[in-house]
Amino acid sequence: MNSKEDKSTRAIKSIELASKIKENDNKLHCLSLLYALLEKFGDYNSKKKFKEVFSMTEIGKMIREEGLQEGKLEGKYEILVKQLIKKFKKIPEEYLKKIKTLSPDVIDIIALEIFDMKDIKDLEKYL
Repeated sequence: MNSKEDKSTRAIKSIELASKIKENDNKLHCLSLLYALLEKFGDYNSKKKFKEVFSMTEIGKMIREEGLQEGKLEGKYEILVKQLIKKFKKIPEEYLKKIKTLSPDVIDIIALEIFDMKDIKDLEKYL
């Protein structure tokens, strides 16, 4: 494709054009193709513009929300582990692995119950 415009300008125009498509499968297909092209040929500005457009789509919003939830759970896990280390000094590796698989609600319960725990083995009833 010959053009007087550079690749970055053409990429940004393509992204802007794709952003005007109504939310449906066609928009998703266009954005998917643009992503593949930008990954290989895009510069910083075109990738940044793509990220802005993609984050406004329903899929972009879902991915962002999912990432926030995962980050929140990871933060709860890290704080609980720090609380347990502060209280009991050492935590068996098997407990740490099991804690990572717990639901956010159980992690919250343990974080509250930690004040009543006398021994690290008291944690077993939650694992």
